[in-house]
Amino acid sequence: MAEQENIVSKIQLLVEGNDHRNFFRAFISHLAIEDIQIRSFGGVGELGRYLRAFFNEPGFRDKVECLGIVRDAEDSAVDAIRSVRSSLKRVGLELSEDPRTPSDNRPSVGVLILPGGGRPGMLETLLCETFAGSIEDNCINRFFECIEQGGVGEIKRLDKARAWAYLTTRPDPHHSVGYATAKGYWGELDQPAFDVIREFLKNMCSEDSS
Repeated sequence: MAEQENIVSKIQLLVEGNDHRNFFRAFISHLAIEDIQIRSFGGVGELGRYLRAFFNEPGFRDKVECLGIVRDAEDSAVDAIRSVRSSLKRVGLELSEDPRTPSDNRPSVGVLILPGGGRPGMLETLLCETFAGSIEDNCINRFFECIEQGGVGEIKRLDKARAWAYLTTRPDPHHSVGYATAKGYWGELDQPAFDVIREFLKNMCSEDSS
């Protein structure tokens, strides 16, 4: 289970794993959002336990005004949001009809299931959209076609594999998508591929300031 940290900010963002945390740290820095603390809750199966411990931390009820949760849809966005709703209900919190819109709870709660739009997938699904149609994309497509034709077998989590393949083409190859974000390897963070993330984070901050 992910380690707990001292609560220092009124806006808390819980994300799935350290790689996601590094990605969002770079993204939030780009947006110049202040007074937001990013914490990893670990794997998707650990969110419920993490929330129970988190809500019992000293300062939670006094300091935290807005809580955001981000996780991957994996095979089903419907199942993912259902799981998050269940975990929140166990600690006495409800979501709005549109989970991305902060609720009326104290703290207000919003949830973003990536890649957004009710699609299956993950953060890497969005990252692959940043190099779609490029020379690298065409080469990666041929690489995976070759792998498939060679009888290696089905590649699990293809978007993650494609994102990692893309990173091997960068000046300082690294498997961490968070590190790659800080290095600018996904291009401009204002591009449409990241609209769903940008809107979610701005909604969290707007709710906090209202």
